[in-house]
Amino acid sequence: GAAVLRMLSEFLTEPVFAKGLSSYLNTFAFSNTVYTDLWDHLQQAVENTPGIVIPHTVHDIMNRWTLQMGFPVVTIDTRTGSVTQKHFLVDPESVVERPSQFSYTWFVPIKWMKTGIEQQQYWLLQKTDTHEMMRVSGEDWVLANTNVSGYFRVNYDLENWDRLLTLLNTNHQALSIINRAQIIDDAFNLARAKIIDTTLALRTTKYLSNEREYIPWESALRNLNYYILMFDRTEVYGALQPYFKRQVEPLFEYFKMITANWTKVPTGHADQYNEINAIGMACTMGVKGCRELIQRWYGEWMENPQLNPIHPNLKGTVYCHAIAAGGVEEWDFAWKMFKNATLASEATRLRAAMACTKAPWLLNRYLEYTLDTTKIRKQDATSTIRSIAGNVMGMPLAWNFVRGRWSYLFNTYGKGSFSFSNLISGITRRFSTEFELQELMKFKEDNLHVGFGSATLALEQAIEKTTANIKWVTENKAPVMKWCTEESSK
Repeated sequence: GAAVLRMLSEFLTEPVFAKGLSSYLNTFAFSNTVYTDLWDHLQQAVENTPGIVIPHTVHDIMNRWTLQMGFPVVTIDTRTGSVTQKHFLVDPESVVERPSQFSYTWFVPIKWMKTGIEQQQYWLLQKTDTHEMMRVSGEDWVLANTNVSGYFRVNYDLENWDRLLTLLNTNHQALSIINRAQIIDDAFNLARAKIIDTTLALRTTKYLSNEREYIPWESALRNLNYYILMFDRTEVYGALQPYFKRQVEPLFEYFKMITANWTKVPTGHADQYNEINAIGMACTMGVKGCRELIQRWYGEWMENPQLNPIHPNLKGTVYCHAIAAGGVEEWDFAWKMFKNATLASEATRLRAAMACTKAPWLLNRYLEYTLDTTKIRKQDATSTIRSIAGNVMGMPLAWNFVRGRWSYLFNTYGKGSFSFSNLISGITRRFSTEFELQELMKFKEDNLHVGFGSATLALEQAIEKTTANIKWVTENKAPVMKWCTEESSK
């Protein structure tokens, strides 16, 4: 909803949008309203403002966005100037059963630039059109949806993708921060939808060794999380890890420098968020100095529990990685601090961090604690099991634990509990093999007499997602392995 309203504000311009919104709020200050009343007031503002031209009424344009499911992917072929739109589906094989009176065609306002120069906004009003201005050659490039003002994804011909990626690798600051993030996010989602190759999506991460801004890094890490989930139990991770270690190392060193060797807090909010990404990713990928840093901080806290030296921003990340790198001593200290915590936020952080240990016996002990309400509150049990399943070492342990105690768990926590459906989806997130799919089907069959309550739909979705994951891994394992191996050896 917010994204569509932002797009509306962009193509009307902010003053016109504000004028129409103000008129709407004043008119209906003490009465009921329907959403079309807003369109009417915005249309009135358009008609009263010279120079504002839109191809259809606000009502007609917005019906396409509010009465149709999803959003389009716009494909621009810069060799011909052809512009097409298509309903974007992450799973290209899914069947859209809900018909649309508009045949899943949108009125798309496209803000765009050519080789760094903003162009006049272009409206795509049908499935396919030609816009001669978008036809480029040589070193010229096209970037659509500047500042991500539109609610759609963008795809290009391979030559234009190559030119954009070359630009990222040579002069990434020629593009705005949000558009750098958009290129990464669009590419990974287009790859998931099988519109472009996975290796093209991975190529958008090559420039990250020069990236210091939060939004592009956040976009990359959010998308790479799926790759890590699918591959961290396979040999692909052995190729993926050194590549991303090399990409994140300069970011880690950058924060070391701007925080005067980790003694200060970065000034901007975005930098504070990105420092968490830098430390978390660097420790995960094995960057030299990261583990030592978090162990030093955590060790200082263990020596003086009354004085926690870890900045609140970094607590969740530091606790998790210190416990992962440590043993029973670090875990037991966290447990003691968890039991003594007076702030709910601190208790939540510690409860999640204790699931990060790599020791199977500690994870199994922690799973047993979830059944004891004197140790873990009843309302926290399912989220704790889910945290343990989020750990690559803990996932099979949590799955065995839940399968073995399903009847007890269901009768204690399951009936009508929303968190119970999250439990199933959380435990099965990594499932990507035929064997795991068979286990899931058997689990369903064996427990039909017990029931699944609020987890019924989640179980069906887990079976569907596991099937999709198996297919994705089968298709992408070899190319991802090959690409990461080649990049790591450069």
